[in-house]
Amino acid sequence: MGYITYGHTELDTYLRTHAMSRAGTLCNLKDMHTHVRELAPLWWEHTGATLGALRFTGGFMGNALSDLFDDDELFTSCAVTGIEQLRAGLAPDRARRALYEDDHADRLLLNFQFGTFHIADAADSCRFFDGSRRPVAAHTTVAMLDIDRSPSWVHPGGFGAGDLHGAETRITTVLTPLDQKTAVLNGWRAAIDAR
Repeated sequence: MGYITYGHTELDTYLRTHAMSRAGTLCNLKDMHTHVRELAPLWWEHTGATLGALRFTGGFMGNALSDLFDDDELFTSCAVTGIEQLRAGLAPDRARRALYEDDHADRLLLNFQFGTFHIADAADSCRFFDGSRRPVAAHTTVAMLDIDRSPSWVHPGGFGAGDLHGAETRITTVLTPLDQKTAVLNGWRAAIDAR
């Protein structure tokens, strides 16, 4: 597997130390929490971003895109708190707990990936985290964090000796995509309110 080098010493060192070939990986929520907390400010600095945004892909009806953030600390804290709330939402899943014990939520593997979005043309009215609408200049770089491959919903009766019983990291839960999205949104809001 080839490694991408971003030309940012701290970022590249972190990625190599944790055997990541790019700024993101497939991992459990506990590790994702640590990686995102460490990588988000480095990614913001590397990209030269002046704005940031978060995206959660939770399948049909479970997708969320944050409003824009205008500083790296809020970008990082919202990302981390969203992960914490998603884990808290998944933890009460009794069907998974019965199969995989109390740490079942930490055995799920999800994907995260840092990237950028380029705003080519000036915009007069973009939504920001505080509910305001502000202009954004042309050629603005937005630092992005995408979390995807979220757990698919299954009926609680689907767990057991049937097809869904197997790898402890299987991406299945009784928490609906809408509930997963709500957990992430609540995390983002909690971080914004706490600032």
